[in-house]
Amino acid sequence: MAEALISVLIEQLASIIQKQVQQEVRLVVGVEKEVAKLTGNFKTIEVVLNNAEERQVKEVDVRQWLERLKDVSYEMDDLLDEWSTEILKQQIQQQEEAGNASSTSTTKKVCFCIPAPWFCFGQVSQVTLRRDIAVKIKELNERLALIVSERQNYNFQYTKREIE
Repeated sequence: MAEALISVLIEQLASIIQKQVQQEVRLVVGVEKEVAKLTGNFKTIEVVLNNAEERQVKEVDVRQWLERLKDVSYEMDDLLDEWSTEILKQQIQQQEEAGNASSTSTTKKVCFCIPAPWFCFGQVSQVTLRRDIAVKIKELNERLALIVSERQNYNFQYTKREIE
């Protein structure tokens, strides 16, 4: 009887773990979609930015809205810098590995089977980094979407930005 209970618990745990892994994979794979949403939100704000900048002098709530927008923009800039830095690091590591591989051809990557066979030790950091970036982009996108929706409360007017 205890064996049956344990067996059921193990099956439930395996199911929960499988669902969690699937969600994480969807998040990592869907990072491009999140970036597209983020870009769209920034473009939506861009069309009213000139009007908001003019009104911030007289209206405190517009100034606060712009401050929140700047905060999200700075965080996004930091995130993109982090992403670019990691890409450069990976390129340098690949070049170093290619140089080392030509001198010693016996080096092999070790893979493990949990949770999937494509998960190699050399790729774990890349997948983890991509996941972390995807989570941050999703969070920033949610905050930016809120700012975009608040934009309608201020009745901003579309104005073309002049080149200064």
